Amino acid sequence: MEDTLEQKLKNLPLKPGVYLFINQKNEIIYIGKASSLKKRVTSYFQKNLDTKTRVLVSHIADIDYIVTQSEIEALLLESSLIKKHKPKYNIQQKDDKRFPYIAITLHEKFPRVIFTRRLFPNGDKYYGPYTDAHAARKTVALLNKTFKLKTCTKDIPLKPHERPCLNHQMGRCQGVCTGIVTEDEYLNVIHTVMQFLDGNIDPVLENLTALMNSYSQAMRFESAAQVRDMIFDIQKMLQAQHVVTPLGQNQDFFGITTHKDEAYILVFQFRHGSLTGKRIFVYNNAEYTSRSSLIAQFIVEYYASNEPPQAIVIPDMIEDRHIIEEYLTSKTSQHVHLTTPKTDHEKAVMQMLNNNLDLAIAQKIASSWQKALFELQEALKLPTLPVDIECFDISNIQGTFAVASMVHFTDGMPNKKEYRRYRIRAYTKPDDPGMIHEVVGRRLQHLLNEGLPLPDLLVIDGGKGQLSRACEVMEALGCSVPVIGLAKRLEEIYFPQGSDPLRLPPTSPALKLLQAIRDEAHRFAITYHRNLRDKNMTASVLDNIHGVGVQYKKKLLQS
Repeated sequence: MEDTLEQKLKNLPLKPGVYLFINQKNEIIYIGKASSLKKRVTSYFQKNLDTKTRVLVSHIADIDYIVTQSEIEALLLESSLIKKHKPKYNIQQKDDKRFPYIAITLHEKFPRVIFTRRLFPNGDKYYGPYTDAHAARKTVALLNKTFKLKTCTKDIPLKPHERPCLNHQMGRCQGVCTGIVTEDEYLNVIHTVMQFLDGNIDPVLENLTALMNSYSQAMRFESAAQVRDMIFDIQKMLQAQHVVTPLGQNQDFFGITTHKDEAYILVFQFRHGSLTGKRIFVYNNAEYTSRSSLIAQFIVEYYASNEPPQAIVIPDMIEDRHIIEEYLTSKTSQHVHLTTPKTDHEKAVMQMLNNNLDLAIAQKIASSWQKALFELQEALKLPTLPVDIECFDISNIQGTFAVASMVHFTDGMPNKKEYRRYRIRAYTKPDDPGMIHEVVGRRLQHLLNEGLPLPDLLVIDGGKGQLSRACEVMEALGCSVPVIGLAKRLEEIYFPQGSDPLRLPPTSPALKLLQAIRDEAHRFAITYHRNLRDKNMTASVLDNIHGVGVQYKKKLLQS
């Protein structure tokens, strides 16, 4: 460690604040918060760090910090600085501009309720992001129909020569442009819509019922009938809502899972007992952040623009629980508490969250590999989609302990039930092409003998030599399965016809799929090879003595 960095560590204060790790290029690579800057930062430079932390520390060239008055200030400052600098090793929420939102255009005199994928800092109110664009559009259409909201972009009041739009003439709009409805009356309706989107259903129905009665008493029967229809439509909407809390509480449930370097957080919103919303968020660089820190950071970010309910149910309790509770309570008029699932209902909801998260990841993976399969079919000019792919790899040391592996992928995913491993029988000296000839022949002969379906594509780990020997045995068996060779060094794809090898772009989903299959075959082969080698190394002269069994051998060796 450089003297300047070591000196900075010694001079760190025992106060709360935010620390910044900086690399040789003067780039901020990590931002964190601490109740004690000295204790937290020096912990990164202790022994026995995990691999990921060692990688981070190896890039630290300088340290900076900001002292705060309290841990809450540190929490908020950390979130703000991460958003501003986007450090390499901090989790980053993926750009969610592609997700749909429902917006209320509060910057307009007569606000509209619209579907949008773009967010503007103009004072509009946004609800979302929604994972289902169709559902978001349907909600917008239903709200506009139920509350007869303004949907046109006409300026109000109308110019002398302008006429009301067709929506008013068809009874789909209250007709704010005609002056029938005042600005205050219209804004009251917008307030009701906002209550509805916030999940406050009961007050909405109560207010609408009171409004309907007041119109009736004032003999504004047409207006009363319109409000009555609104109530009917809302109640009809709620009939499909089966997920409720037993006590009609306001609760948010957070579920979290990780896949590779991504973290997925799913939020279920319960308002007045009904499940009113589901939102999913994806973060990058999750492998450098603990589960507890990830949940804490997400809560701070999420409730920066959302009203917190009284209870927030999280899968595991977090270290900064009391600090975050204090921060959330300061944002609302009620005490907010974080809790883990306690009741049967809360446990059931958390299980439902986890099931939805598992499904979301499975769908993403399936979608990603499905795209790769179509691209692979096109790139290799295959007659059919390569749904079933088998890949062969050889592992040996100068011909000793020679083994082969065969992995099977279905729909782009490992199908481990179909994995096979082979001991090489015919070769005792290094000859990878010959070994490929043997195991491909054994595999295909077995499939033919048993009448089992052949794969859609064979992948041989190797270049021209290995591919050529695989083709020889396939021809001898009368198999016409498409086959390619994948050479490691340049990731070149070889074809039986002997044409120039194909190089796919490094970012190609098809290439990534082939690499994943090849790497899995290599892992499976090398594991088997090591097991055989290790087993052989434990052999001794006792193995050749009649009557000495495994257990007695162990006792003799131990003594």
